[in-house]
Amino acid sequence: MVEKHWAKKKERGSYWGIVIVLRAYQYGGHWLMRLILAPVITYFFLTGGDPRRASLDFLRRVHSYAAERSPFTAEPGWRQSWYHFWQFGLHALAKIDAWVGKVSKNQVRNCGDTHFDDLEKQPQGGILIGSHLGNLEVARALASKKYTRRMNVLVFTQHAQSFNRALKDVNPKVDIDLIQVTDIDMGLTILLKERIEQGEFVVIVGDRTSVTQPGQTIEQDFLGKPASFALGPWILASVLECPVYFLFCLKNPNDGHYDLYLNHACDQLKLPRKSRREALQPVLKAYSETLEKLAMRYPYQWFNFFDFWKKDSQ
Repeated sequence: MVEKHWAKKKERGSYWGIVIVLRAYQYGGHWLMRLILAPVITYFFLTGGDPRRASLDFLRRVHSYAAERSPFTAEPGWRQSWYHFWQFGLHALAKIDAWVGKVSKNQVRNCGDTHFDDLEKQPQGGILIGSHLGNLEVARALASKKYTRRMNVLVFTQHAQSFNRALKDVNPKVDIDLIQVTDIDMGLTILLKERIEQGEFVVIVGDRTSVTQPGQTIEQDFLGKPASFALGPWILASVLECPVYFLFCLKNPNDGHYDLYLNHACDQLKLPRKSRREALQPVLKAYSETLEKLAMRYPYQWFNFFDFWKKDSQ
């Protein structure tokens, strides 16, 4: 049976389901949320064949590729996969914590070569390329409270929009700048370019292929096997003619703090049309290697529950 492209899979969950969960959090805190999440996560684990297989494949690939540096003492099995799903549920809790002010700047440790303070001092904005590894919401929430520069977040799924809509319904003070898109067209590009010239930032993920043009990809090794990465985020970065940064925010399992990796990739990404793929290789390789290193360090915070190495159809 051929697995569908990630964007064509029906999203599990609904707006009202998210609202119920958020209300439980509002009135009962973490303990009530965990009581509700445990059977919900177990249900999705038991009934989600494709995500479960993708989870096991990823965890086992990490274990095999990392060899003596593996974060696992033995090959991961169904217990580790369930825990992987459980961490996804806690990931949603962490999002809420961040936006309602329960995560302080003292709980975040800067591990990258750039700080948000550095971005605040620059006249021009830039593009931050993140991933579905870790929790970008924590970084964005803290940055929005401390800094004046607006972050325009491009989202490609209805679920992301529903979650943030529900969050705003529960807490109207939450200020989340989301731009839901199905494709990066000229109108959107012009809008983003204007905002960057005004000192704002654009946040986009680089670890999922295009929703509308799944064949527009470029291959790069990831955990020992070629994987397809979307061209879109990098072409957008080139057209915007602005500084490019990688952004990852991951919860350290040892002390509960967040490790923030904000790394400067280049001052401007130049991709000549005739040699676009060749010109992109150095920065994409740097992104892939950073993603790989962090995925091996924080494997349970990898939230791409699909076959990441499956080639998109042309």
